[in-house]
Amino acid sequence: MNSLPKAASTCDRKRLLLLTPPLLQTNTPYPATMHLTGFLRARGIDVQQRDLSIKVVRDILLAYGDETTDELLEFLGGPAPLEEKRAASEVIDDLARGIRDGVDSEFGFSRYAEHLCQAVEDFGELERRVRRRGILDAPLERHLKAAMDEAKPDLVGVTCPFPGTLVGAFKIARYVKRRYPGVRLLLGGGYVSTELREMTDTRPLRYFDRFLFDEGYAPMLREAAGLADGAPVDVPPFVAPCYDGIDWDDYFDVVETDNYVTNLWNSGKWVKLVMARGCYWHRCAFCDVRLPYIGCFQMPEATAVADTLEAFARQGLRRFHFVDEAMPPALVRAVCDEILRRGLEVEWWGNVRFDAAFTPALAKKMARAGCICVTGGLECANDRLLALMNKGITLASAEKVLRAFQAAEVFVHAYLMYDFPTETKAEQRAAERYVKDLAKKGLIQSCFWHRFALTVHSPIAREPEKFGIVIEKAKRRRVFARNELAFAYAAAGGTD
Repeated sequence: MNSLPKAASTCDRKRLLLLTPPLLQTNTPYPATMHLTGFLRARGIDVQQRDLSIKVVRDILLAYGDETTDELLEFLGGPAPLEEKRAASEVIDDLARGIRDGVDSEFGFSRYAEHLCQAVEDFGELERRVRRRGILDAPLERHLKAAMDEAKPDLVGVTCPFPGTLVGAFKIARYVKRRYPGVRLLLGGGYVSTELREMTDTRPLRYFDRFLFDEGYAPMLREAAGLADGAPVDVPPFVAPCYDGIDWDDYFDVVETDNYVTNLWNSGKWVKLVMARGCYWHRCAFCDVRLPYIGCFQMPEATAVADTLEAFARQGLRRFHFVDEAMPPALVRAVCDEILRRGLEVEWWGNVRFDAAFTPALAKKMARAGCICVTGGLECANDRLLALMNKGITLASAEKVLRAFQAAEVFVHAYLMYDFPTETKAEQRAAERYVKDLAKKGLIQSCFWHRFALTVHSPIAREPEKFGIVIEKAKRRRVFARNELAFAYAAAGGTD
């Protein structure tokens, strides 16, 4: 299963270096390069990985901090309870704010120039930021040179998952192109897959030789193994990540609130896993369901997931975050059975749909198997809108699931949405009251409201008239990034 096609001889294979650019979360590694490394090494590829993001942010904080900064970062990376880390986090947060206000206005703890890159249609604007030297450059170039000189790669793959990593990714490419001619550069990741699919601007090709969309497993293997484009590649439903080259001691928590659930994103060293590829529902009207990484649903055997949990547990890593679009209830049940059968002592959380299949019995089994929290979308918290967006739940059915998790003492974080097409102000106010009532009942412990964004790959973009909107035409001929679409209401006056 893990062997290369016969067409790829050993001499065709290339040395590969996978890089995570700045800036991303500081408490745990972003998982893209780890999954690619695990997949490629199992197929005989010489691949190394480096997280440049955590190296750069530590260097910046140490350069502008005082004699206590190193000690504070070590403390925040240690095992102290979160409540004890709150004061130290505030000191580091103040330092980061001072750097942003006094040194580089684009600097943020887990993002750089994000406000620019969230809607960067003109590549020229981005290129000016990439060429301009700033706070990232010196530490980024230092760690990048060390990685390049050690790995001596023929190929460099860079992941760009979010807007806040875009400037860093192109700075990496600019440096490598200048200092290491002949090295082929590839850019992939979530931002690339959603924002750059309609790119017609050729200027980015000065930096990267190829842009990889959706899952990088197959195209990266073809590049590294010297296979032809389109050569068949078997990608299993579950990929075990490899963390070689990652120094867990570099990572540190930033505790911003007393809310335990909210802190899960910013604290703790979590091994991030994908339980199943794609989304088992893939019908929500607001989601990018047209993209293969959403629609390619495959569910592995539970033993494959449990084997990986067990392998990491033997290394002393027992905390896991499943970053699926939505964990399938049937697979969750089977994985829990394996955890309990093997007697694994693990702690985990992940994303779900508030599917009726999460019964009280399953919620209790999840808790016994180490589940501490689930995150899921209540979206607009309105039955009319849930039906319109094809969410597949109602408030009543979702509340039954919430009660099941409450009884099992599994915490819940709810994702919510406002300004969905046709939503009225009265419906928004009713949703706010409903969510507050859920919190008072202890049915959710944390939530976050997101503004609705119309994306080009969503069902709404295909049938805007069904949602009472008209999509505005793109103004630029030479397109760099295009994902969020501007729209207007078909009827004068909008919704209210």
